[in-house]
Amino acid sequence: MSEHEDIIPSVRFNPNTGLLKIEGRSSMRDVQDFYLPIIEQVKNTTVPTFIVELKLEHFDTGTMKCLYQLMLELKEKQKMGAMIMVRWFSDEGDEDHKELGEDLSSRSEVKFQFVSK
Repeated sequence: MSEHEDIIPSVRFNPNTGLLKIEGRSSMRDVQDFYLPIIEQVKNTTVPTFIVELKLEHFDTGTMKCLYQLMLELKEKQKMGAMIMVRWFSDEGDEDHKELGEDLSSRSEVKFQFVSK
């Protein structure tokens, strides 16, 4: 694999239920071009509950920045009365990956549920 090859995660979002799933690996040159439309779609969705499942095996710092932007948008939804549930999936024993989720949760002030798989 070349260092410039984009690795794009699977993303599924149902605006009727507020369920957003991001799975796989995420490493790309134009990460904002990929994630900003997802963040905009969340921003423009009005449902009482958002459930976000993050099952990322590997991601780069650009992806982390975009996930932070997503969490800030969810925090705004929460301020407007929406219930937010974020599930951060990590492999059993992968403390580094779990710590990344804990850091993202702490910085964005969005509570995460941590799930070992």
